[in-house]
Amino acid sequence: MKRFLKSVTGSSLFDNDETRTEDIVYVQQGAETYSINFPKGDVDTKTTVKDLRIAVLDALGLAHDHSIKLLFSGSHLKDDTAPLKDFKVKHGAKILCMASKSKLAPPPASGIAGPSSSRTTPEPPKKKVIPPMEKIELVKKHITGTVLPLVVAFETNPPEDAAKRKDEHHRLSETVLGEMLKLDSVDVDGDDGAEVRKKRKVMVKELHAILERLDKVDKPV
Repeated sequence: MKRFLKSVTGSSLFDNDETRTEDIVYVQQGAETYSINFPKGDVDTKTTVKDLRIAVLDALGLAHDHSIKLLFSGSHLKDDTAPLKDFKVKHGAKILCMASKSKLAPPPASGIAGPSSSRTTPEPPKKKVIPPMEKIELVKKHITGTVLPLVVAFETNPPEDAAKRKDEHHRLSETVLGEMLKLDSVDVDGDDGAEVRKKRKVMVKELHAILERLDKVDKPV
């Protein structure tokens, strides 16, 4: 059973169910990962999207009315009233968060997060600085040259077996979401910020369209 749950959550940090005292959801925003804690057993029973959203906003140091996107396994968690169990989110799940980099609060001086979250050690500074426009162009080239051909192949010849089809859908969706995270890290505060923001917005829409195409194959009407 534990092996099954680990495969569902996709977490390599799955705790022994008999010894842990909390449910943990790992939220990645940009280069950092936050541990969001809930009482044991709540995540796959009664925790809602709103509960998770507020906890993430607290971890990021943002106001509760600030807009962020939470993504899990190809699904956009946008209905605040929906329980996380509807999206098969469990203890150890990894959630992707998209928020405007310029509006994020600086990390606490003490390095200690609030009671419902904890910060990981920041990623070391990158040796090579890639200009914002070039970052977006690299994402576009990867999507056009590598990802889209795989998506087209999935659309035209999806696996007949439902489990294999879901696995392929998950793999491709995670690839697209990974590219979204790269776009989320693009700096839009430079002199050409308006053009960068516009180009990034167009690319994000294209990625959302790809996710919708994948969903239609995995969940045919």
